[in-house]
Amino acid sequence: MRKSVTFTSDFGYTDTYAAEVRGVIEACTPDAHVIDLSHGIARGDLVACSFALLCAYMYFEEGTVHLAVVDPGVGTDRGIVTVETGEYTFIGPDNGILYEAAQRSGIKRIMAVDEGRLRKEAGSRFSSVVAQRVLQPDPSTTFHGRDIFAPLAAYIVSGAPLQDVGTQTETMKKVTIPVPEERADRIVGRVIYIDHFGNIVTNIPVGSVKRNDEILVEKGGTLQRIGKPKRTYGEGRAGTCLPVTGSRGYLEIAVNGGSAEEELGIRTGDEILVLRG
Repeated sequence: MRKSVTFTSDFGYTDTYAAEVRGVIEACTPDAHVIDLSHGIARGDLVACSFALLCAYMYFEEGTVHLAVVDPGVGTDRGIVTVETGEYTFIGPDNGILYEAAQRSGIKRIMAVDEGRLRKEAGSRFSSVVAQRVLQPDPSTTFHGRDIFAPLAAYIVSGAPLQDVGTQTETMKKVTIPVPEERADRIVGRVIYIDHFGNIVTNIPVGSVKRNDEILVEKGGTLQRIGKPKRTYGEGRAGTCLPVTGSRGYLEIAVNGGSAEEELGIRTGDEILVLRG
């Protein structure tokens, strides 16, 4: 049975980095089906990566391996982990990006991977020229995605035992999605993600927002009213900002036919207010 590997990174779409990782996985395990989840994560943005995985992981078949490489600490002594849940296996640097999705899926086992043991076991398991090329004793210190995480993903997809390359642990680093602050007269939230269309995704669950609430953002040191929440982009006039119910279950701010990011100059971490109507 062909197994799927999703791949999320901040590598972008201009360079060959993401393709090199996919190439290694497929050279080691030709039956693997590698799916690009996103390579547009903002550089080093751990929260954005965590959010992307949290939103998407459950839309893949049981047994899918979710590989995420947003790794500002590449080459340092940060750990490498695999997290097994009831349905999936998550792989990545131990910097917190896997936690939200794995925790939601239901963590069963966390393994701290030993790089040396991985290289030895994978080297004896995979005979392709590409596999032997990346499994040399001295991997790149700046591209663990290709030289460590790709062989690890292939190793797992091939059905090899994780205990041969790692040790079970009870802990992992955690990056959590910030929780909005709810008061009697308002909700104080934050921007946690900005998508390709320039839609601003907040951490405010849509169930917390009522029809008569007013949404405000801070722009240039002053609060700017965006309006009351809408159900569709088309409910706003062309070129105007509007709050909408996002497909991920969070309040978003969009521009009908444009980019809210460009219009408002908003960045991740900026404050969003919901005033009770």
